[in-house]
Amino acid sequence: MTPKKIIVSGYATLDYVVQLDAPFHGTGTATGELGVSEAWPRAGGAALYASRRIAAVGHRAFPLTWIGDDGDGGHYLRACQRSQICCDAIDQIRGGKTPRCILIYRPDGDYGCLLDTGFQGSESLSSAQAKIVAAADHLSIAAGPPAATIALLETYPPDADLSWIAKLDSLSFPEPLRAALARRARLVFCNASEREFIEAARDCDRPDGQIIIETLGSAGVLVDCSDGRRVIPTTALTTYDTTGAGDTLAGETIARNLAGGVSIEAAVEFGMAAAGNLLASRIPVSE
Repeated sequence: MTPKKIIVSGYATLDYVVQLDAPFHGTGTATGELGVSEAWPRAGGAALYASRRIAAVGHRAFPLTWIGDDGDGGHYLRACQRSQICCDAIDQIRGGKTPRCILIYRPDGDYGCLLDTGFQGSESLSSAQAKIVAAADHLSIAAGPPAATIALLETYPPDADLSWIAKLDSLSFPEPLRAALARRARLVFCNASEREFIEAARDCDRPDGQIIIETLGSAGVLVDCSDGRRVIPTTALTTYDTTGAGDTLAGETIARNLAGGVSIEAAVEFGMAAAGNLLASRIPVSE
């Protein structure tokens, strides 16, 4: 395999995971577990989760993101270094505040998140980041600051290989940006709700070569190509901390697809196995 230079853009976050004992609607007192899976905090964000799998397969992985020069920023950098991820496209801003995210899981397994982006939309594509983007073999775009993402998309060569790790987030992905990504992305990763979000923004026919990889929960993963559709079944795991599973699947699938020698279905199966291993690592061992 010839290693590729792969960039994944998106927010860098320090994640705080909460598991509620019962539904909570914002008044009174709620009980639950703070720091599920020892995540208090844990370095996160799609750029990190996907880059970990890309690096593990043997490619050069570059999260393109923004952090502060605070303790949280140092925590994030160390997490990247432990996974052999290249840090050259991480813009560490002097006096900046690294983003934080509280992920709140309800008893039914659904969740919501509270994101403090740290920079309040002031992120921009630096000259160093733009230079790395120009030399990339593949760019994957995940949820991040929209103005910087638009600049990134404009900088990236129009005929270069692109993937999109979608998220149901109209702030990160305003409709014009969604439409542009739906036109350009060869690989699109989403769940059922995000699929609707994507299709609603299309302003032209779906590109012939576009492959949509749609997670269906316990039903498996749909691989939707121009030559047909196939659902790959999965084995369900009981865990409430699913943070990063979809991003892990995306990173592994991208890495295997770019390595060559396997079908897209086989690449997705590798991605599903990587996501399963991540989730299994968060299930407490019974004493």
